[in-house]
Amino acid sequence: MSEQDVAPQGAGAGESVGTIVAPQRPDAGEPIGTLAALSAPVIGVPDDPRTGEPRIPWTVRVASALCYVGVANVVGALLWVYWSAVPKEGFADASWLMGQFVTEPGSLGRVLLAVAVTVITLLIAVPVAITGYYAWTGYRWTRISALVGAALSFGALTLNVYAWPTILWTAAAAVLLWTPPTARYFVAWWARRHPEQHFAPPTTNVYYGPLPRYRRD
Repeated sequence: MSEQDVAPQGAGAGESVGTIVAPQRPDAGEPIGTLAALSAPVIGVPDDPRTGEPRIPWTVRVASALCYVGVANVVGALLWVYWSAVPKEGFADASWLMGQFVTEPGSLGRVLLAVAVTVITLLIAVPVAITGYYAWTGYRWTRISALVGAALSFGALTLNVYAWPTILWTAAAAVLLWTPPTARYFVAWWARRHPEQHFAPPTTNVYYGPLPRYRRD
């Protein structure tokens, strides 16, 4: 690399000119260290040419789909509970939880039971839906949220038989998110979001003022 003379703007003929000498590289073909924009691709997880992002494995695709199926399943079961509870004589049979208490039509107890089955459904659906979305986008913490959703899905037993398959969907999704292809996919996304930093070597050979060969001693 050649020497570069840097003259401050407006310097006169009698003023000294500062000269900066960049450090010489022993090998001209050696790359200069930089702050890497992206990490090297993880082995076994090629980038999708359409998106430029890590290719989604089938395990993540199926797990996300199962999460959404589970959400639709439990929400549909809740709607059936609402529909079955409309007739006065059908309230106790609308869900397992409602059948455990003796209530009168229009009583506060029935209102609280309706709120209870709604809260149970939300406790199941919310973590499962979050897991399905963020697993698709490569967040590793969804393995934990999948286990939480699978555990909460047992609350479907308090609704009706139509809600019970939700337990199977969420459990299968949790298993798929702990498989090796999914783990590699999460590692690839983690490396993409947290690239390794490479810094250029420090500049030590800096001269101020005229170079020795330009001095008149």
